[in-house]
Amino acid sequence: MIELLSSQEDEETIESYFGFRETPFGVTPDPRFFYGHPLYLEGLAALVYGIKAKKGLMLLTGEVGTGKTILLRKLMRQLETTVQFVFISSSHITSYGLVELMIQDLGLANKEKNRLEMIHELNEYLLQRLKRGHTVALLIDEGQNLSDDALEGLCGLSNLETEEEKLLQIVLVGQPELATRLSKSSFRRIKQRIAIHHRLHSLQAIGEVEDYVRHRLRVVGYDGPEIFNREAIEAVWYYSAGTPRLINIICDSALAMTCQAFKKKVSAYTVMKAASALLLERGYEAPKLGVTEVGAPRVKTPTRIHQKRTETNGTEVNTGDPLQRSVVHLHATDQVPISETEANTTVVCAQFFDYMTRIATAAMGPMAHLVLRDQIAALGESRDAFPRIKLKQLVDLVSREILNETMRDRFQNMMFQEMDALQPLRV
Repeated sequence: MIELLSSQEDEETIESYFGFRETPFGVTPDPRFFYGHPLYLEGLAALVYGIKAKKGLMLLTGEVGTGKTILLRKLMRQLETTVQFVFISSSHITSYGLVELMIQDLGLANKEKNRLEMIHELNEYLLQRLKRGHTVALLIDEGQNLSDDALEGLCGLSNLETEEEKLLQIVLVGQPELATRLSKSSFRRIKQRIAIHHRLHSLQAIGEVEDYVRHRLRVVGYDGPEIFNREAIEAVWYYSAGTPRLINIICDSALAMTCQAFKKKVSAYTVMKAASALLLERGYEAPKLGVTEVGAPRVKTPTRIHQKRTETNGTEVNTGDPLQRSVVHLHATDQVPISETEANTTVVCAQFFDYMTRIATAAMGPMAHLVLRDQIAALGESRDAFPRIKLKQLVDLVSREILNETMRDRFQNMMFQEMDALQPLRV
């Protein structure tokens, strides 16, 4: 396995190697990389409207890595000339701590003051800002970690208002469990104050992942030949489940491996190796990639992903319904003693590779046909003229790419049984 580059010098080498101005797949929420997908544009527009219209309390939810924080940064960048933002990303803070952080961020004195005194001072400050035509917005990231006391405290902050409008605009951001918590009857006071709720989810199609990757490459000034081909994008989609953060991590690692291999194009096999190094057997809630016929993968592109799936090393395997073993026999004309030269040139029939692809797919998922293709090439051969004498080497190479030990043993056993069924080579 190729060791990933980690030093600053090596990162700069990767950038210069591919012609990037900077790293295209960083994980920091840089608003310059904001992806203009309709889902994100709709969320941005909703929050901009809510703040400008002074709706008070707004909620933004989404799974880990779906782009909530970068959307907030884009919001702050877009409204920075008209809105004063207070950004808080703290875990398990209390109601008192929330107000105290606000007071500190706004530059107000808070020494030896209790919570009510701080809220009164905050209210006076907000009224002064209103008279000057300014808006103050509180952005709370990782809201699922707020204590019950802090969530209840948001009601008090939301009540800071005049007869016409809310004085403080609050955007509460968190994972889906935050919305679940707010649905409890104990939080009905705050839930009833939510004027806008926008939900983010992962990218839902391979085409969207491809556009996302190209977008980030454009931001860093890359306009050269294609780096990620269609098969590589499919592999990124498979292991990331369309989650932007995972896309970034996988692509960054795959670029490092490609650079170290002195290549200019990222292959699907390299993406798979990068995902394996990152312990990503399959993206969380990944859409299933179905194979309608052996060697011809087709991608199911759901409009939404709702349920979790249980997988074994990247694919669902029904252990109660094992794959039927289809023995591949040689033609009668092949079952004769042959010379050593002929043994080296006797090729494997297409049916054997069809069977091998099915077994490998059950063991490692729909990327199996790419692994098989690359390992055949690594042996200097082609599928159409693969010599039988190298079959054991091929099975060993493919087996090394199966992470799950049980599935790896199952694959090897089934392939060796199939090889035993072939007419032995006699020299």
